[in-house]
Amino acid sequence: MEEKQQKPLYFPVFVNIQDKKILVIGGGTVALRKTRTLTRFCSRITVVAPEIQQGFDTLKVSCYRRIFREEDLDGIDLAIIATNDELLNTEIAGLCEKRGILKNVASDRKLCDFYFPSVIEHDGTVIGIGSGGDPAKSRALREWLEAMMQTEKSDRITK
Repeated sequence: MEEKQQKPLYFPVFVNIQDKKILVIGGGTVALRKTRTLTRFCSRITVVAPEIQQGFDTLKVSCYRRIFREEDLDGIDLAIIATNDELLNTEIAGLCEKRGILKNVASDRKLCDFYFPSVIEHDGTVIGIGSGGDPAKSRALREWLEAMMQTEKSDRITK
C-alpha cells in the first residue's frame, strides 16, 4: 500500500529584519502588497522591475525601473520574487539558492524557502497567519482576528 505524502507544515518564526537588506523583484500588485507589509518591519528594501506600478512611490523603498541583474543580489539577505515571468522567477530562485539567500517566489510555492504570511499588527502584537496555500482562508481569518482585536474586550486583553 502506497503511503500518501503529506504537505509539510511550516514552522512559524518571527525574525528581526529591521537591518536586513531585502530585494523585491517585480513591480506589480503582488510585489506591492508584499513590499507594503515588509516596510512595517524593515527600511532597507530595494525594488527592481522594468515597470513599477503606482503605490510604490508612497513607500520608503529604493526603486529601480529596469530589468533584474544578477548583481542585484549582492549583499541581499532576503528576496521576494514576484515578476509575471515564471521562467525568470525560476532563474532568480536558482541564483538565490546558490548564494544562500532566503527567497519567496510568488508564482511557485515549491521554490519558496518561506511563505509570506498574512500579517496583523496591533499595538505591538504581531500575528502571522499561514494557511497552507489558501489565501482566502488566511484573509478571512485575518479579517476576523482584526475585528476581534478592535473590540473593547480585546483592547483590555492586549494592554
